[in-house]
Amino acid sequence: MKTGRHLGDEKPQEEKENFNISRFIELGGKHPISTSLSSDRQTMTPPVMSPAPEPFDPMSYSAITLGKTIDDFEILDNLGQGAYGQVKLAYNKNDNEKKRVVLKYIVKTRILVDCWTRDKALGIVPLEIHILHTLRRYPHPNIVQMVDFFEDDDYYYIEMGFHGAGMDLFDYIELDTAMAEDEIKLIFRQVARAIQHLHHRNIVHRDIKDENVILDENGNVQLIDFGSSAYIKAGKKYDTYYGTIDYAAPEVLTGKKYDGPPQDIWALGILLYILIYKENPFYNIDEIIVRDLRIPYILSDGSIDLVKKMLDRNVDKRPSIDDVLNHHWLWEE
Repeated sequence: MKTGRHLGDEKPQEEKENFNISRFIELGGKHPISTSLSSDRQTMTPPVMSPAPEPFDPMSYSAITLGKTIDDFEILDNLGQGAYGQVKLAYNKNDNEKKRVVLKYIVKTRILVDCWTRDKALGIVPLEIHILHTLRRYPHPNIVQMVDFFEDDDYYYIEMGFHGAGMDLFDYIELDTAMAEDEIKLIFRQVARAIQHLHHRNIVHRDIKDENVILDENGNVQLIDFGSSAYIKAGKKYDTYYGTIDYAAPEVLTGKKYDGPPQDIWALGILLYILIYKENPFYNIDEIIVRDLRIPYILSDGSIDLVKKMLDRNVDKRPSIDDVLNHHWLWEE
């Protein structure tokens, strides 16, 4: 499993065509039908989510009906492993089409005390499952969706759809070391819209990074891995950080209690910087806390302005996600 783009990693700059995805083709994907971004630029105002939830009966989850076990699945590949368990590619043996799904295994004994929640319908479940349940009721095209969940004595299993060829942004950046500015905007806007949807639903992700962004062969993005996510509660700050240090905001690294949304914005700023420059802006924790932002070259004045705003160490000056999505650079031709 990848450990992330380390502080200090540097990537060379090269020229390439917009959205050159040869790796997707190797994996059986098709080249995008069009690289036109006109449909994504119909309006400068970010889309507003519908307040009405999707109809869904929580009693249909296999954890409640006991209608599914891990033995029902054929495991195809290991996709990764983390502190709480592992992620595997599989298909249900009862599915004649053998549609590929992603199974996340969560070891019950590793779930921390503050990572459980009680729900009237679901009972006592890990917070990650509860948040994914909320997002199933309020879906977004740029956020992974939980299809089902079930459990046994040792694990919770989260079943999710498999997006495209399963390539994450980390690998895409490694394979394609330079991107056209329009492509950077296209990818970043989708991630930002996913975060906007979360924040409007009072959810923070807290582990935004290139490894948690999956692209399909048409450049459509999905945000994954809600193992560090949490609900936003009025007047409550967080005192524990579960995300990746490279993307942690200065207030987190100095041991202060922190608000969730500004941490997500800082991490988005790091992600945008990496999309542009293919390297992390800071080489160690001390630099994150005190060093001026290094700018290798100017892609455009607008891109630098947005990066600097998102990476403002003054939490009160850091923009909201709505401010980010309304920034003029994201909508310039």
